[in-house]
Amino acid sequence: MKIAELIKKSIFVTVGILFWGSLFNSLEVSATVQLPKVNTTPLTQQIPIVNAADKTQAPVTVDVIIFAGQSNMSGNGGNALLSPVVPPGQGYEYRPATAPNSLFPVIEPFGRYEGGYISDVPSYQNGTLVSSFMNAYFAKTGVPVVGVPATHGGTDSSYWVSDATKADLLSRFIKTKAYLASNNFTVRRKFLVFLQGESDAVKGISQTEYKNNLISAFQPLFANGLEQVFIITPGYAVDGIYSYDDVVNAQKDLCNSNNLFTLASDMLHSPAMNAYLNDAVHYNQAGLNLVGANAGTNAAAFANGGF
Repeated sequence: MKIAELIKKSIFVTVGILFWGSLFNSLEVSATVQLPKVNTTPLTQQIPIVNAADKTQAPVTVDVIIFAGQSNMSGNGGNALLSPVVPPGQGYEYRPATAPNSLFPVIEPFGRYEGGYISDVPSYQNGTLVSSFMNAYFAKTGVPVVGVPATHGGTDSSYWVSDATKADLLSRFIKTKAYLASNNFTVRRKFLVFLQGESDAVKGISQTEYKNNLISAFQPLFANGLEQVFIITPGYAVDGIYSYDDVVNAQKDLCNSNNLFTLASDMLHSPAMNAYLNDAVHYNQAGLNLVGANAGTNAAAFANGGF
């Protein structure tokens, strides 16, 4: 066989190997990122604790916090049975999309019964960091949290900056304030906690684009009274499949340069937290409890004016 033909065949084989190898690696990463832990517990009817105004008692002071992000905020890797209990009166869940006239006790998985445009698949919600966050927050502030779910697994920042997502977030925020005003609550502080970034890291987003997306995503909320976005950084993917460093650095830079953003916790972005991973990206309940308490303590310090 002529040398030219051998070279041509060698190039063809090499290109083929590289193509299929790249494809299989992409599929491996995609499968890892989209590996949902399924909750087979059926949805049940939940009884609200407040569904009508009670003007006979003094107003209850609360802080409103929207819990937003992708699958780790949804609690895909969690386990509701291992989450802490939020004592009565120390935290509430408001569901503006599915139950706008009611307020519920905080029962994990937080957000599983909420719908609307920003909503994760209920069977992918297993137990969140919200309960541990609320307990730590109340311990430092003495003020209960009205938590609003707004999570969707596998979403990158382009999803959060879209018109549909921004409109849904704003609608949730406005409905929450209106409901509380009509039901004898006084709102003290208005925050959002954001745990997201894994999907952007996989796609290789630039730090500048990521920061601009976050500023744009929450601008309508800021214009309507939101005081602060608290960032919880993503962690480390196992086996060196990809790195979250660029996204985490963008988040930290945003918190350092923009007074509307504050770093609540970078605990997950530590190799030690890999011990709490269920798979390459999803944290188990023990890990979620730790980061929830850490973020709740720091957010409470900010709310009290001492951050």
